[in-house]
Amino acid sequence: MVGQAPGTVVLTGATSGIGAAAARRIAGSVRRLIVHGPEPYAAVRPLLDDLRSAGRAEIAYAQADFDRLDDVVALARQVADAADRVDVLINNAGRAGADSRRCSVDGYEATLQTNYLAAVLLTERLLPLVPATGRVVHVSSATHLSAHLDLEDLQFQHGYQPAAAYARSKLALVAHAVRQSRHYRPGIVSVHPGVVDTRLLHAMFAVQGESVSHGAANVLHAACDPDVPSGAYLDERRVAEPAGQVRVARFRDDLHQRTMALLAPWLGGSSA
Repeated sequence: MVGQAPGTVVLTGATSGIGAAAARRIAGSVRRLIVHGPEPYAAVRPLLDDLRSAGRAEIAYAQADFDRLDDVVALARQVADAADRVDVLINNAGRAGADSRRCSVDGYEATLQTNYLAAVLLTERLLPLVPATGRVVHVSSATHLSAHLDLEDLQFQHGYQPAAAYARSKLALVAHAVRQSRHYRPGIVSVHPGVVDTRLLHAMFAVQGESVSHGAANVLHAACDPDVPSGAYLDERRVAEPAGQVRVARFRDDLHQRTMALLAPWLGGSSA
């Protein structure tokens, strides 16, 4: 389905920033668009009305708070109830590193859970619905290039820093895409959407960025361009070399094993 207008797209973090811009760009060219956000339906109704006016696509909204992995499981069930296949899954939901270390409802470092663990869990839960021609996209960040993820301190209990917590979670996403490209039949890629002018950017960095439309175009390129190889890390629209730690197979495998152990209560089975 990649390379043509996909039938069903699931887009997380779709109620603001890059996600909302991507939803607006793609709403007129897909059969079904399932958008996710943490807000109640009433709060996002104006966005949903805009999306429905963009074309004939069936628009569905799924509320889930990624601070609770039970919500991620419920989100996957809601998607499965609404669609018999998912042609494109875009894991865009993300949060800035908190000013001080905090844990999720599930007891995991909150930035790691929202940005990484929730994306992996949702992907694993929805994978049976994704055809071999489908694609999974992890929205990462070039900040991962400066990160180092200590697997012995995955929960960042020592030396916590907000920007580092964010970068570490994005490094984990890139590593997951590279590793799982050898195990998933659908293509899986990660993308740096650019330095984009969002609340998340300003929460951590005193810089200006490109428009959210620019970031959305880069994400949708990663989702729909048939020439993007599985496992690729895209810096905007170019295949680029990921961080050195990501290129180490032992690191990727160890991270995967630890990730599956953390997610075991919500997976209901093992993963490759």
